[in-house]
Amino acid sequence: MNKSLSVAALVAVAALVSGCGTTSATRTEAVAPRPAAVPAATPTFSNPGTIDNRYLPLTKFTTCVLRGRAEDGARERSVKTILKRRKSFTVNGAEVKAVVLRDNAYEAGELVESTLDYFGQADDGTVYYFGEQVKNLRNGRVVNTKGTWLYGRDTDRLGVAMPNEPKLGQQWNFEDVPGLTTESNRVEETDLRTKVGKRILTDVIRIQEFIQPEGEVEYKLYASGVGTVAEYPPGGRTFFAGCR
Repeated sequence: MNKSLSVAALVAVAALVSGCGTTSATRTEAVAPRPAAVPAATPTFSNPGTIDNRYLPLTKFTTCVLRGRAEDGARERSVKTILKRRKSFTVNGAEVKAVVLRDNAYEAGELVESTLDYFGQADDGTVYYFGEQVKNLRNGRVVNTKGTWLYGRDTDRLGVAMPNEPKLGQQWNFEDVPGLTTESNRVEETDLRTKVGKRILTDVIRIQEFIQPEGEVEYKLYASGVGTVAEYPPGGRTFFAGCR
């Protein structure tokens, strides 16, 4: 049976996604997670460019948009676009041509970050993350590339963007780059419902992200067949505005 967003934080999320709320979700205390449980085996990639994972169907759409507010109240917009080109990585001696997703982040209408993210889906349905090339901008100019990393250059550990069938309590590392960053994910709730505009979405999961070395906690909601429908970075919030 599907259940409604069942804690105070997710009641706030439901209201905000439907455009009715004004406060951000309550956050739990940041606690260092246990070791990631995914992957359980070495992945193989026969068709990495088709990403149809239930909760992260990236290649189902060309462009998806999220809108919201930053901690200081500034308007935020994230435009995620699947590009036609692919980027090659070597995994266990085999070439993997990863999907390239461009994520442009705007604050108050100004482009502040443009990132190329690299994803590939393994044969078991798990979506892996191969890294990101980041451009941080100010007044239209690149000021730095902080946050950039690539599998095979900066780390030998593939990130896991989404398991095939995420289960309650399951954990994995979205990013695991020694000396730079670690992002550990955990499924905190499943079988949720939420409202996006006039549409009620079922089969929604809530994931907590624990980010080091910052020690930050972020929450995200993923809906089956859609992907990301809400993001709660510290002090901010963005919500699904549509895909095409």
